[in-house]
Amino acid sequence: MFFKMLLSLMLISAVTLYAQPKSQERSQVKYGKILEKKEVMGYDYLKVDENGTQRWVAIAKAPVKVGDTIGYDTRTVMRDFKSKSLGRTFKEVVFANEVYLPKRSSTPSSMKEVLSEKIEAVETEVSEKDFKPKPFYTVEEVHRYRKLLNGKRISVKAKVYKVSRGIMKRDWVHLGDGTGDEKRLTDDLVFTADSANVKAGDEVTAKATIVVDKDFGYGYFYKVMGENAVFTVVK
Repeated sequence: MFFKMLLSLMLISAVTLYAQPKSQERSQVKYGKILEKKEVMGYDYLKVDENGTQRWVAIAKAPVKVGDTIGYDTRTVMRDFKSKSLGRTFKEVVFANEVYLPKRSSTPSSMKEVLSEKIEAVETEVSEKDFKPKPFYTVEEVHRYRKLLNGKRISVKAKVYKVSRGIMKRDWVHLGDGTGDEKRLTDDLVFTADSANVKAGDEVTAKATIVVDKDFGYGYFYKVMGENAVFTVVK
């Protein structure tokens, strides 16, 4: 169970995106043409064709589409993997930590750049002088005003979409309230706590201290997140 939760967290935040593998890494990389793409919050399942062999590969959200040929490492393979988000069991899924994208002039080189590029595009130019604190913020507003909220204790009203427990000695709670843009990655907000007494589907009020550009190392990077969260389930 811990292994599956760790995989989910890694896919959401830790995948490394490259244009091309280095020469010494090419033997460890497989290539496949994307035949089908299934999107769920934070990551994608891709059905690919490897020279006539079809398989499923799961990666963090990336700028890929059906018809693209991508490369990916195959070090982590899960068999008989049950995806609650998609409501199906996969006979085999490759959870790729390194993904090599089609060469495009605008393709970012890392997930940090992907997040920076997408989220900074919606940040406001409102100055701190003009900024008016609110009792509750929407998920989109936390992304939009992240620099002004940095270090502040704020509250949101949202729905719990996913909880990953006991990873790096904390619980990771994904929140959404219908605001934000999935393509810009501003529809999902992660709050962490030593222990979160919530589950997927709960409607909650959540209070946390906002931090920005949080880098845990090993690819775990967040443009904005909440720490030391306290959750209250709305009954």
